[in-house]
Amino acid sequence: MTAKKLTAKQKQFYDALKDLMDRKGESPTVAELVKLMRFSSPRAVTQYLDALEKKGMIERGRYEKRGIRLTDYLNSEPTTVNIPVIASAGCDNLNIFAEKNLGDYICVATELLQGVNKDNVVCVKAVGDSMVDAGIEEGDYVLVEVTENVNHDDLVVAIIDSFAVIKKIEFANNAIILKPVSQDPQYKPIIVGKNFRLFGKVIDVIRLQPKGELEIVPLYNPGPDGPHLNYEFI
Repeated sequence: MTAKKLTAKQKQFYDALKDLMDRKGESPTVAELVKLMRFSSPRAVTQYLDALEKKGMIERGRYEKRGIRLTDYLNSEPTTVNIPVIASAGCDNLNIFAEKNLGDYICVATELLQGVNKDNVVCVKAVGDSMVDAGIEEGDYVLVEVTENVNHDDLVVAIIDSFAVIKKIEFANNAIILKPVSQDPQYKPIIVGKNFRLFGKVIDVIRLQPKGELEIVPLYNPGPDGPHLNYEFI
């Protein structure tokens, strides 16, 4: 399973490279990429190519003039998709503003998005520790399907007075409750009213490890037979 983090500039370079290869039907030379990207030297191109190769986005034939191959380009269907990191969302109190695009992207395996329209999937960065027992920790990247179609006990991202929170949702007779998933008593449920807006449903959680690799981590999922954990490592 693949999950790699692209910077905004790496994503821009990759998109330009893919567009050029789609149009020309062949790999560009380094000189052509220097001209396309308006770089001052070939060194900048090779640095981007090195970064994309390390993240599994391309393959290169070292002694070929046109040796760049996109990994997605080699298959009939893409194996990865780039998901924009659009905001931070608080797992504690309402202290994280719902920001716009942060300029980063997470590259994830398409198999993570089975049954979900990838155009409706975004990523938010978790802040705080009130969801640790749901598998969401400070700094985690949380994949979210933008939808209002959620069920009781789903993990959701909600917007309250322009502040974003990640919580477990519960439906009572006359109220909607956003609950933390933590044994720490300092974290309290939030009962929401008309200022509440549901943003989306949590799909998966990706954690950046100290050595720079990303990992799909256990995610709380109540399911039909009660809570269980469902995870896979990369």
